[in-house]
Order: sequence, then structure tokens, then C-alpha cells
Amino acid sequence: KRLANASTSRCALPSALTSPLHGPARVMWWLVAAAGLYLFRGSIAQRLAPLLPDLPPAKIVFYGHLVMLASALAYILPLEFVGLAALKRAAYLFSLWSVVGTSVLTIKANYGGPPMPANVSWSNWKQTVMPAMQPWLQKVMTGADFSFLFFALIFLFAYPSLPALLVLGRHRLWAACTFCSGNIPDNALWLKFAPYWARLKAKESQVLSSAALAEILLAFWLTVSLALPTRQILTCFLYWKYLTIRYQVPRSHELHLKAWRQIGQLADPLLKALPILQKPVDMAKGWFQPQYQH
Repeated sequence: KRLANASTSRCALPSALTSPLHGPARVMWWLVAAAGLYLFRGSIAQRLAPLLPDLPPAKIVFYGHLVMLASALAYILPLEFVGLAALKRAAYLFSLWSVVGTSVLTIKANYGGPPMPANVSWSNWKQTVMPAMQPWLQKVMTGADFSFLFFALIFLFAYPSLPALLVLGRHRLWAACTFCSGNIPDNALWLKFAPYWARLKAKESQVLSSAALAEILLAFWLTVSLALPTRQILTCFLYWKYLTIRYQVPRSHELHLKAWRQIGQLADPLLKALPILQKPVDMAKGWFQPQYQH
């Protein structure tokens, strides 16, 4: 009976726990897949080149934005009510991977690939690769594409997050509409959406300010969630690091500075009532000290 009970209890374990792709193992396999794609990117590109149309990088990125928006919409819609709940997870991952792909392609088009010195080995890679890549990486980090690449990679290995998709979707919608207005202004489908874009464009400063505020509020939500059973410690830490990048780089510094000032105005009464909180606030400000001159 004991053997039977033990066998039954093992069979009753959730499939997620018995799966070889659970937890850290799943992250490892994602990293293995990414490393394989990078190492064999040349041969993969040669094999796929005859099958793919010859499109400029900007147009490929535009199509990637559309894929991201469509996938995010599929995740947001209540597909479980029509028996398509299994598609939601795939749509979520597809939307994030499209952000990763378009960000990498844009970085490659704008800055070129990372310089790789010759005669690199496991014994000297730190002394040879890092000094060669540092100037390139400093240039790449000042662009928005690196920030959103980092953002997408964070949430690829986290629980599905609707706020994260909304942050990315806003940015991708803005980029796609900007491309349409400048490159295909006479497209029939675009002409139907153009009036809505004109109204959004007229409120660009408010939209961008709200987007920066939403990015910061997402960090606070991840921090509060540490008290819940679904806490994500690594995701929370990496996301705060993402916010430091957004705050420090010149392109997004002003927007995030304005958002932090708005939050500071709301927090001032609490800090006056509880002066003991001022010390952790000062420590947090040190975390965000910019590395660039503005």
C-alpha cells in the first residue's frame, strides 16, 4: 500500500513540476537556443536568404512591429472563451520575441555588429572582447532600441505581464505609425487610421509622459509583488536596472526625470510625516545617478 500510495502521489504531481523545462531549466534552454542562433547566424542567414524577399531593414522592422501589435492583441483578447486559451501564451512569447528581433535588427542597422577581435579564446576573452566591445556598447546603450531589447528580455523569463505588453505596444505603435506616415502615406489601410494617428500625434508630449510614468509604476508594482506568493525577485531587480538605463540615457532622461518629479510631489507629504523614510529615498536616488552629461 505504501508503494502504491507513493506511486500515486508521484503521478499526481503537476505536470509543470515534472516537466524538464520547468523553472531554471527552462531559462537555460532559452539561453541555449539564443546562443545557438547567434553562433550559427551566418549559416542560417545563407539558407534563409533565397526564401525571403529582399527588403530593406526599415521595412522588416516595420513588419516586426505589426507582428508584435497583432500578437499582443491576441494575448489581450479573451480567447479562452472561444476555446483558444492555449494560444495566449504563444501570442505573449511571440510578441516579446518580435521586439527582441526588431531591436537587434535596428541596432545592427544603426551601429553595426559588435566588433569581435581575432584570436579569442576562453582564457583571454575578458581581456580581448570586453575592451573591444565597450565603445560600441556605450553607443548602443544611448538608443531606445537597447532599452526595449533589455525590457523584452526581462519579461521573456517572467510571468506573463499585461502592463509590460502595453508599454511595449505603445512604443511599437508609435514606431509603426511614424513609418507609415513617412513611407506609405497613400496606403489605403493607413489612410483609414491616419486621422486617429493625427489626434495621437497632437498629444505626443502627454502620451510620452504617461508612458514614462507607466514604466515607473510597473517597477513599483513588481516591488510590491515581492510580498506575494508570485514574487519575482530577479525580474524586479532587472527591471529597476532597466529604469536606471532609461533615466541615464539622454534620449529618455527628460521624460523620466519629469515622471519622477511628479511621483516626488505626491510622496512629499508622506516624507514630511515620516522623516525616517528620507534615508532610503536618498539611497534610491544614488541608484539613479546619471552616467551621462545632460
